[in-house]
Amino acid sequence: APAGDLPPQPPTPGPPAALGGAGGGRDANSVEAGPARQLGPQPPASVSMIAGFLAGMAVDIPLHPLDTVKTRMQAPEGFAAAGGFRSPWSGLSAVVVVSVPGSAIFFVVYEYARHFLERNVPPALQDKRYAIGRDAVAASLADVSACVVRVPCEVLKQRMQAIGPMATPPTFRATVARVSSEGLRGFFAGFGATAMREVPFALIQMPLFEELKHRHPWAASARARGDTAHLGFIGMQSGCVAGMIAGVATTPLDVAKTHIILTENRANRRGLYQTMNAIRAECGMAGLFKGGVPRAAHCGLGGALWLGAFEWSKLLWGCRPYT
Repeated sequence: APAGDLPPQPPTPGPPAALGGAGGGRDANSVEAGPARQLGPQPPASVSMIAGFLAGMAVDIPLHPLDTVKTRMQAPEGFAAAGGFRSPWSGLSAVVVVSVPGSAIFFVVYEYARHFLERNVPPALQDKRYAIGRDAVAASLADVSACVVRVPCEVLKQRMQAIGPMATPPTFRATVARVSSEGLRGFFAGFGATAMREVPFALIQMPLFEELKHRHPWAASARARGDTAHLGFIGMQSGCVAGMIAGVATTPLDVAKTHIILTENRANRRGLYQTMNAIRAECGMAGLFKGGVPRAAHCGLGGALWLGAFEWSKLLWGCRPYT
C-alpha cells in the first residue's frame, strides 16, 4: 500500500519506496511512515563551528577551577604538593587558545558524521533501534579528530595546573618553552591515553545525550511549538545526566592520562595500561578513582553547559530539531 495509506499508529516499517525512493537513496529530510529517525536539515559547517566555539567557551572557562582541583587530586605527587587550592585559574590561557577551537572541530565533525551515516547506511540499519549506534560512531570520529587540538591543550593546561611548590604558577609562554624542549612530540605526550579516554567518554555521553533529549517528556510538545527556550533547557538536562555518567565511568582512564601527561621525563612515561596497573598496585582500586567527585561534577555541569549551549546556538541559528 502507498505510504500515505498507512495508519498513523502503531508505527510500522515503511515500504521500500519510503526508504529508498526513486533515486535509490534516503533523504534525511523526508517524512517517512516507518520508525526511522528524522534528523532534519544538516547544519552548515559554519553554524556547527560557531555553536561549538560558543559551547566550548560556556564550559571551559567557568568550570576551569573545578578542573584544576581534579587535576591536582590526580597528580602523582598528591593534591597538596601539586598546588592544593592555590591559583585555581592556572592553565586557563591554554584552554582559551587551544581547547575552545577543539570544541568547534568536534561539533563540525559530529554533525557531518551523524547526517552522513543517517543518509547512507543500508535500509536494514535505518530503524531507530540502531540510531544509538550511529550516534556512537559519529561521536568517536569527532573525538579522535578533536584530539589533534585537544591533546596539546591538555599537556599545556595540566602542567600549568600542577604548580607544585612554586610561589607563582608558570606562564603560558614558559610552559610552551618547557614542553617544546622535547620537540613537537612533547605537545602530544599522552595522545594515545587521551584518545583512549575521550573515545569511551564520547561513546557513552553522546548517544545517551541524544536518546535522553529525544525521549524527554517535554520534548514532543516543545518541538511542536518550536519553543527554543524549552528545547535548550532539555538539552542542558540531558547533557548533565549524560556527562556525569560518562565522567564517572571513565575516571580510571582520566587518572592514568593525567599521570602520563604530568610525567615530564619521557623515559619515565609508561603506556596507558601499564600506568593504570602501577596506580592500582600502589593505591589500590581507589587510586584509579582519585578526583572522581570533582570529575563527575565537572562532566555533569560541563555536559549541561557544553551540550546545552550547542543546542541553543543551533536553534537560534534556525536549525530544526529532529523528530
